[in-house]
Amino acid sequence: MIPRNIERVYDTDVLVVGAGAAASRTALAAVQAGARTTIAVKKRVGQSGATNYPRKGPYGSAWQAVDGCSGSDDSPEVHYRDIMAAALGMADARMSWTLANEAPERLLELERWGFTLIADPEGRCPHYSGYSCFATQPRAHGMAADPVGGHTGNMVATLALRFTNQGAVIHEGTVVLDLLIEDGACVGALAIDANGELVAYRTGAVVFATGGARQMFLVNVTPGDITGDGYAMALRAGADLVNMEFMQHTFRPVSGQPPSMAGPYWSLNPVVRDSTGEDILRTALPPGVAPEQVYLERTLHYPFSSRDNSKWLDIAVQRAIRAGRGTPRGGVLVDFSDVDPASARQPRPQHAPPSAKVELGDPIIEVTQGGGTVNGGIRVDEWGQSTVPGLFAAGETIAGPHGADRLGGGMLPACNVFGTRAGQRAAEYARGIGRAAISAGVVAASVARLNRFDRGSGTTAAGIRRRLKELASATLIVLRHPDGLRLMLGEVDRLRHELHERVSILTPQTLVHALETENLLLVAEVMGRAALLRTESRGSHYREDCPERDDRRWLASIFWKLEDGRLVPTLGRYRQDPGSSAQVERLDAAPVEAAGATNQ
Repeated sequence: MIPRNIERVYDTDVLVVGAGAAASRTALAAVQAGARTTIAVKKRVGQSGATNYPRKGPYGSAWQAVDGCSGSDDSPEVHYRDIMAAALGMADARMSWTLANEAPERLLELERWGFTLIADPEGRCPHYSGYSCFATQPRAHGMAADPVGGHTGNMVATLALRFTNQGAVIHEGTVVLDLLIEDGACVGALAIDANGELVAYRTGAVVFATGGARQMFLVNVTPGDITGDGYAMALRAGADLVNMEFMQHTFRPVSGQPPSMAGPYWSLNPVVRDSTGEDILRTALPPGVAPEQVYLERTLHYPFSSRDNSKWLDIAVQRAIRAGRGTPRGGVLVDFSDVDPASARQPRPQHAPPSAKVELGDPIIEVTQGGGTVNGGIRVDEWGQSTVPGLFAAGETIAGPHGADRLGGGMLPACNVFGTRAGQRAAEYARGIGRAAISAGVVAASVARLNRFDRGSGTTAAGIRRRLKELASATLIVLRHPDGLRLMLGEVDRLRHELHERVSILTPQTLVHALETENLLLVAEVMGRAALLRTESRGSHYREDCPERDDRRWLASIFWKLEDGRLVPTLGRYRQDPGSSAQVERLDAAPVEAAGATNQ
């Protein structure tokens, strides 16, 4: 049976939603600040979130930080300039400055607590560091993958040991469904617990560290619990989202080895073929651009960017797939038959040591493209405070420290830097405000939202989600065109209607799945509308009909609110001076009016 009544109410100072790196660092900071802290996590700590996604091979992610191992030419100021250069005008300068200056301290803390980095094979430093995407200095410290922590090794385990020892309470198997808003402020949350019962949290502050929305795409690199919940719940609560058109698109092998297509593999200059055997890169290149140039530039950053000639590889792949010339599994074939793996080169050593071998288990590898990290998110200040009092956020759920592109190895330090700050400020806020009473009307309105679904027509949320994945993959990955975006937005509206009117909700699990799907539909709409509105190409956002960057009209970010059930965009410009007193300068909204709003 689906729950209709609240079975219990939990009192806590700070409620942290999530259990990846950002959530774990937030919880630790909050409990260290003296706050009674509760963590609500869909699965189990160490199994939820993008942080814990498994990684094949010995090498995992990286951490950008200036700690003495990156060379004499590096400094926090150089790191800051790299962040801002990658962002192409879309980052908050104060947040980027904070990230560059506090990343080394957060890394040293983790190391003292037992976090493991890759040792420097030459023994010059305690650990190895190399270059990563868009960075000018080798400050990306590599970490070893492991079977439990996945691509971030023992990061979450290290943090979890500390926050549990210091008294944080963990509610595993608990899905937060919505925020409770009283007089414009966040005072708690509604959830379904591991027993399938409806519970409420009465809090001083809530911190979202729920990750991104990668389950919107057919191919992604996250567990199934990353469904855009933080974005959607924050919008419904009155918070702003910003920069949602900027996200990473990455290659993923669907058959064969190696386990990823990063770095030196492209330096081998393979032939990329569609299902007919055609060399799709050569036919896609404009005059004067050689395949070798494209491959060389692709070794310098793993995700797609429209900023250089490497874009033609990704564009060629998407054109072939969308023209129906992809493999049955929606990919293309990368042919290494005529190359010698020993000839692989890396123009700049990456965060895996240079001694790491390039091994090709198969001469032909089938690859496709999928959705990765979202560079935008909830608008917060440098302390993680959203525009809704009492609602904080950290990690991939926030916007600000990144922009149109982001540095490789930049997300994990951002999770820890802003997780620490959000936890500290949330604890301080909770001490100052206490736990407010929650009116019966606010609770009733939130519970009523659960009863909007049909109870037994036979349609499943899984089918709707599958259709959404197909739409998003066909319209948002790399190539974006007005015709496809408008098609997607129309279908999203139809799918939302079908979800509300026809889906069978018979158990707590099917209710959760339906609400997650509703969240994904809302986030997909924001992404689609932002991509349609931005009539230029910038970093990870590429418009086929507007392939050039346009600083004259579009040196601005798009902010989104949900007003009376309608998505409303406005233009603003993040401060580009870390010493500025104002976070955002509002701009003339004339270009926004053409996009219009939408019914929810």
